[in-house]
Amino acid sequence: MSSVRRRPNRSEYVPPVENEAETQKPAPSDNLLSLSDWAIIYVTLLGFLFLSFHLHTCLPTPKDPSEDNSVFSEIRARKILKELSEYGPKPSGSYACETQTRNRILSELQIIKKTGTSDVKFEIETQNPTGCFDIPKFDTDGFTVCYKNVSNVIARLGKKDSQDSLAVLLNCHYDSWPTGSGGSDDLISCALMLELIRVLSSNPHILKHDVIFLFNGAEESSLLAAHGFITKHSWRHSIRAFINLEASGSGGRELLFQAGPSNQWLLNSYLEAAVHPHCSVIGQEVFQSGVYPGDTDFRIFRDYGRVPGLDLAFVQNGYWWHTEFDEEKRITSGSLQRGGENVLSTLVHLLNSPYLEKPAEYGDKKSVFFDFLGLFVVVYPLSLAHIVNMLIYLVTVAVFINGFFRGANYKLAFRNYFLVCLAMYLMLYGMTKLTYKWIGVLSWYTHHWVAFVLYGFPVVWIGSTTQTFLTNSLTEKQKQAHAHVIETVHLLVVSIILVAFTYYDIASGFLFTLMALPLLKKLINVDRLNKTWTVIVHLLFYLPSLLMTIYSTTLLLSVFVPIMGRTSSNPEPIVASFVALSAFVIVLSTLPLLTKSNSVRDKDETKFRHYLSMLVGILMVLVVLLYVLKTAIGGPFRFTDNYPTTKRTQFYHTNRLFLNQDDSLKLNDSIVYAISHDHRGAEDIPFVNDENDFQKIVCQLDDPYCEIPFYFPTRNRIKEEHIRFKYAVEQVKFDRPTTLTVLSKQRKGLLTEFKLRVEGSGQMSVYLTAQEGSSIVNCSIAEPITDPGRNMFLFLTCSGEKCGSWDVDITVQGEESHHFLAGVSSHYLHGPNMISNTLKEITKTILENREKNYNWAITASAWNVDLVYKYI
Repeated sequence: MSSVRRRPNRSEYVPPVENEAETQKPAPSDNLLSLSDWAIIYVTLLGFLFLSFHLHTCLPTPKDPSEDNSVFSEIRARKILKELSEYGPKPSGSYACETQTRNRILSELQIIKKTGTSDVKFEIETQNPTGCFDIPKFDTDGFTVCYKNVSNVIARLGKKDSQDSLAVLLNCHYDSWPTGSGGSDDLISCALMLELIRVLSSNPHILKHDVIFLFNGAEESSLLAAHGFITKHSWRHSIRAFINLEASGSGGRELLFQAGPSNQWLLNSYLEAAVHPHCSVIGQEVFQSGVYPGDTDFRIFRDYGRVPGLDLAFVQNGYWWHTEFDEEKRITSGSLQRGGENVLSTLVHLLNSPYLEKPAEYGDKKSVFFDFLGLFVVVYPLSLAHIVNMLIYLVTVAVFINGFFRGANYKLAFRNYFLVCLAMYLMLYGMTKLTYKWIGVLSWYTHHWVAFVLYGFPVVWIGSTTQTFLTNSLTEKQKQAHAHVIETVHLLVVSIILVAFTYYDIASGFLFTLMALPLLKKLINVDRLNKTWTVIVHLLFYLPSLLMTIYSTTLLLSVFVPIMGRTSSNPEPIVASFVALSAFVIVLSTLPLLTKSNSVRDKDETKFRHYLSMLVGILMVLVVLLYVLKTAIGGPFRFTDNYPTTKRTQFYHTNRLFLNQDDSLKLNDSIVYAISHDHRGAEDIPFVNDENDFQKIVCQLDDPYCEIPFYFPTRNRIKEEHIRFKYAVEQVKFDRPTTLTVLSKQRKGLLTEFKLRVEGSGQMSVYLTAQEGSSIVNCSIAEPITDPGRNMFLFLTCSGEKCGSWDVDITVQGEESHHFLAGVSSHYLHGPNMISNTLKEITKTILENREKNYNWAITASAWNVDLVYKYI
């Protein structure tokens, strides 16, 4: 055999010279990993996956009430939650919201006040504020909101005779989506607050400062009641911090997903005191980036009250959010207990914090925080994270340079590392395309494990086999050396990513910090360990990052998979990337072990054609797997009473009255809009697909909203394929037809001032469009316009009697001859005018079919709309 001279302590790769002996399958080495060893490793990794899922869903046992009311009791809180939920849908302004739910909360407060100790100051107030404010572009286009007579119920607790001027605010909302009961969104939080009041009123020693409890009756209609309280109620001046309780799911573990602004002491109160902490800076940065579709009262208190706070939300089982399935019976047992204990302990910590009185004394700083598998919280300053990141980078570079001078073959290592990553990326990309074309989107919607099968298993498979293929020709000694070198390359890549996180001041890089822990392994000598201990030591150093990555993937899927059911963009790349996060980390973390494995191939099987033949075999298996999944899964949606995972749809029965520029009639008809909120589109709705009467939308006017009666300005979400309409035989009879009247029009130079009156239901959306060459420069109910444009969206809502009439002044800049297009849609969200016979027939058909056929697994939000468009 040919020989090559080698300097001592060198680990470079030496290409073997082929001869007859080397072209045969090498004998297995006891120092290299066998298939049985890998079976144990992957079973261990699978165990990590199940452990992560268990910890993610683990909840405490509900507690019975104590005689002295010293502990939070879910069992007692459930009773009022069940009662409030059974009032049915309760949109702001409805009888169920303004009378039944509001009065029941008031009566419960009175009961608690009577049974509490006399040492507590217990005040109860109601409020019906009116006001206007602008909502910036976030999940929707920016728009202006005006409201009248929305309802608030407020309780204030403090020590008797205390003159304390400081308070902590807790907030929930008791209104609901028009077609949902609001069991979790947000009655669970209101029940939680009522139980907290009961505990605090019986234990006045806790009340070092006052606590204000806001039960607001208008959150779903654009955060109105919170704005009315924080800008108009006299108690607002004493608030130094708040805890907002929300839901985008139904039960499970509540998540702290944002805190601030600044005021790290506030976040620390939760991190130090919460009995069952569940938080991540990833959630905060994702939510604040706008990727997560939604907004909460947190922003109102922060922006208009200039108060720091915590935003806690129940985020699991998001399938039922804003549907008829959001009922008390579906809230997971233990959710309320867990949430109550966390909020109570955090509140007590806040009340005793010296920074509540003097927050400026706390050296404010941004932090990295996360819970490790839900067991404990890790928190440290972002400045420290930056230092650690740079140290990791410097040490990794030093290790890299040391290896370079010792003759490490980095060229081979970089090549293999790049090819493994490329193979995994191409497999992921190919699986997303294949899944999209063959199975269709959302196949994992009901069963999350399908996403791991589609995107996790193939990526791990191709990554592992690619690395073993690339190292197939190496001798045992060369494999041992290459394992060290490729691990250094991996750590170098991780450290460069950490530098990028540091440069952009991103706190979510802690996952990559954990991935750099194996750098410590470079400081100890593990070469002398036997095979078993080598694997154990390797996995121990990689265990924190593996566990946290799998845990984070589980969390991301539980939160975002239901959201994909109400997102019009293609969800496959998003979900695939979540799963790929764990798959990539698993493969890249095991590259050294894959290198130190016995080969099942002959040593001469290193040509590209051999790789292609292996790839063809993998793809054949994956095609069979896809076929089995497609056959077994069927459609993505399911309806069962215990756990419905249905398709989200919207139906508007709309009367339309459009006028031409000369005020002549353009059209006067009645149509039904069918809207699909997911990427599969409107024709995925069975009767829309089967009935030829449904047509594509055709815009009639120069209107950016295409005359679709949007409740919120969400035109960017609803693309052409997501909406269809058909003409209705039934013309809806409204008690009060929608009208748009020009009270006056005055020309001043290049400006034209319009005084408009819009009349209709208690909930109206107004669409204003200046014609080409003109712009809207002022609106009497909006904040000053700093960037004039052609379009404006007004959201007008009112509770109580004498609603549905608004006067608005609009100023347009442009040529006098230019017409101004205005549209008004009255949305009937409750009462006798809400559901037409046509809509009743549609919902009846859905209810009759969804239990028998998964294609009909649909939930529908449906109401009547009166729509008027005219030029003025």
